[in-house]
Amino acid sequence: MTEKREVSPLLAQARRTETMTTADRKVDFLGLDHIALGCSDMARTVAFYNGVLGMPILHTLEYTGTDAEGNEVPMGQHFFFGVGGENPNAHLAFFYWKDGYHVDAGNIPEQPLPEGVNPRARNFKPGVVGHINLRVEQERIPAFCRLLGEAGIEYRHTTRYGDPWHEVTTTNGYTAPKDGCLMDSVYFDDPDGLHLEFNAWLPLWDSWPNDAEPWADPRTPR
Repeated sequence: MTEKREVSPLLAQARRTETMTTADRKVDFLGLDHIALGCSDMARTVAFYNGVLGMPILHTLEYTGTDAEGNEVPMGQHFFFGVGGENPNAHLAFFYWKDGYHVDAGNIPEQPLPEGVNPRARNFKPGVVGHINLRVEQERIPAFCRLLGEAGIEYRHTTRYGDPWHEVTTTNGYTAPKDGCLMDSVYFDDPDGLHLEFNAWLPLWDSWPNDAEPWADPRTPR
């Protein structure tokens, strides 16, 4: 006779979660939204994912910064490649940064940063996952912030706007989006340091362009 094994509390909770109604769930996901990745050359990335694999370019973003003299300079690009299917908004989100680093508050790389790079910059290596994004209903984001806070998990709430491009970030708190908001996001880490995002796209995002010319990195062999 097989001995009946006692079910661990964690497994019992997981089994209960499988039978929960939508209203009972702590977080109700609409699906996987995107995986954020770093690349070393956006032109080469576009040639592969769009040119070879045929993934459509859904949206494109360009980021600028300021140099020592206060002049606006190009800093990076962000391309969204659709993966289609039954989840039409799911995509791969590739970032290319001219200095190889992505400014991301709260994450400090283990290795020394190059001179002049923000000390709170996060190493965004090509070929490395930056974060995993799960899509949620926008009206529930305040509740998710409270959930994380009550669990003692540090998080950042960020809203982004396109005219002009800027973002509003609140650490361990929620700031309601204003008119013109494109996206509403919450960022946090899992116990192993994997960077996660809950995100909602607002209606204005649907009309965001996808026609930026991808940059080639001069260090890439041709």
